[in-house]
Amino acid sequence: MVWRARLFFVALGLVVLFVIINLVRIKRLKEEYALLWLLMAAALVVAPLMIDLIDAFSFAIGIDYPPALMIVIALICFVLIFFQISVVISRFSEQIKVLTQDLALTRKRLEDLERRLAQREERS
Repeated sequence: MVWRARLFFVALGLVVLFVIINLVRIKRLKEEYALLWLLMAAALVVAPLMIDLIDAFSFAIGIDYPPALMIVIALICFVLIFFQISVVISRFSEQIKVLTQDLALTRKRLEDLERRLAQREERS
């Protein structure tokens, strides 16, 4: 890979890193979700600088086409991000169910109290 291409990808990685940090800073992205994205952005910055080492590692483990290693690593990272999102969605679904049940019980108690209050007022 020529140095112009490497510099372009490093700059692209820095832009992604800046965007993620800015989203965390303005509270549009929570820190707990940003960690994997920050790691991905850091990999985008570092990978073009270490392309020769990545190529050598690819050949050492038996991968004949080094970009395939990069694609596999990227897919693994995305799977981890999707897994994290699935865990969060599951947790929020459970919280929503509990809150909905609690709200229904609270409404029932309120209706019972209003009915008792109305009955007392009728007796008086």
